[in-house]
Amino acid sequence: MLLTMSKFELKNLLRDRMTGVMVVYPLVLGGLGKYLIDNQILEGQVMGIVAMMIALLTGFTYGAMAGFSLLDDRDDQVLISIQISPVPLAFYIWFKIFFVFLLAVVSGYFLIWITGAINLSAGEIFLVSMLSALQVPIVAFLVNAFAKNKIEGFITMKATGFLLMLPIGSFFFLDAKEWFFALAPGHWAGKAVQYSLLQPMIDAGMVEMNLTFYQYIGAGLLYNLLLIAVIYRFFSKKNEI
Repeated sequence: MLLTMSKFELKNLLRDRMTGVMVVYPLVLGGLGKYLIDNQILEGQVMGIVAMMIALLTGFTYGAMAGFSLLDDRDDQVLISIQISPVPLAFYIWFKIFFVFLLAVVSGYFLIWITGAINLSAGEIFLVSMLSALQVPIVAFLVNAFAKNKIEGFITMKATGFLLMLPIGSFFFLDAKEWFFALAPGHWAGKAVQYSLLQPMIDAGMVEMNLTFYQYIGAGLLYNLLLIAVIYRFFSKKNEI
């Protein structure tokens, strides 16, 4: 059953023009980023910001994709049909989210690896990709909590863009001011990336950060899971699930 649902979900994502574009959008930007980095067009802080964007982009973009996929199901009365089927509605929704989450992890891993912008081991790339991909349920549930159709969904997605911008702002602060940006779910993955970029200077005692790479990953994992639980509860109440 899970395999059949996976094939059906992938077909649905690729069938819609908007979500189909979102599938390849991060990959195209990753290719552009690799070209700019390989040709040394990006250097210094600009490359650091690009590296952070590469790490964060897939989670947010795929979250929007999952959100629009859920909106499609609501428009097509699929969720109503699921309610009278043997498959629990909550299971169906979480399956959709988890499917896109896995796509985001794979895509994020590929982007970080192919660009070479961040000097991380394979395990560390996986951790950053997974933490970034936790934006998927957050963005998807937020979009569907406030939007009733694709037009409203697009507006809501643009409004939630601050979730992607705040981690970029935190890039410029290494002291306690960074915690002003910590409400954004992507903050923690972004700071883990920044730690890896600054690690040579950190090891030399030239720069200090509030947490280590693994502390940012661990704290981000706990924070994002809590945020997912809270937003899912809000989404469920708004949609009477």
